[in-house]
Amino acid sequence: MTRIWMGLALGFGLSACGGTAPFGVDDDPDTEAGSSSVYFTENNDTLTLNNVTYDPDTDTLTLNNIPFDDPENAYDRIRTEAFNNGFDAYDSNPERGTNELQYFAVFRRSDSGESQVAAAGTNSYVDFGYGGAGAQRLGNKPNLPTSGIYSYNGEYAAVRTTRDGTNDGVTFVTGDARLRVDFDDFDIDGAAGGSISNRQVYTTDGTLIGNLDGFISLADTTIDFDNSSLGSSTATEFDGAGDSTGASGNWQGVFAGTEGAEIAGIVFVEGSGVREVGGFIATQ
Repeated sequence: MTRIWMGLALGFGLSACGGTAPFGVDDDPDTEAGSSSVYFTENNDTLTLNNVTYDPDTDTLTLNNIPFDDPENAYDRIRTEAFNNGFDAYDSNPERGTNELQYFAVFRRSDSGESQVAAAGTNSYVDFGYGGAGAQRLGNKPNLPTSGIYSYNGEYAAVRTTRDGTNDGVTFVTGDARLRVDFDDFDIDGAAGGSISNRQVYTTDGTLIGNLDGFISLADTTIDFDNSSLGSSTATEFDGAGDSTGASGNWQGVFAGTEGAEIAGIVFVEGSGVREVGGFIATQ
């Protein structure tokens, strides 16, 4: 595989394969972002994904604003995948003899149909490359409770890119998402936080490799009652001994369903040798 140098210090120095700069490649941003959708475009310059659509009739995932993937931004289901939760795996399936790069993605629409999440990454760059994650509320904006402390439990999946000199590639990750939400803490802002745990690692064809030690801590954030969403806060990866791995980033989400009974969220952590970009759907 040809690796592409990304000059992060210079912005977006791209590749020997040529092409347009990533911004402006796709012109279909999610106009509801900030009210019914959240993305990482403001948290990391290379997490450029800004819209997610899914066609259940063809089982086709469409991810917008990721450079050098499929010309139609279409991702095909990886049929050999054997995840242990409701997520599925996809890839951009580059056509031989073109300048398209292979991206990998995870996606889930909630059982209620009220929300969906997706995340994507690649191993085609010397550095982590482009990708991103998005969480979308598909139904009406819920009226949230004004009091009470609730637990939300659900499933998580991610694309994990490793640059440690021994495992230079991409794997999929699944796990459990557990959050707690206090709707009347901090006067009018509320509070929410939690963790991603019990992570398992899969090859890019969806074959289970084994367990991934440690967990990702989702630091407490505030509730945006006007938009029924959760503001951005810190995400930090810890190893099995409870020590920080040095990988950190952000997480955020949106409420969906009756009285916000569902949370669709996105998570990324990045260190010197690893980036994990994922999403979760959790219910009360």
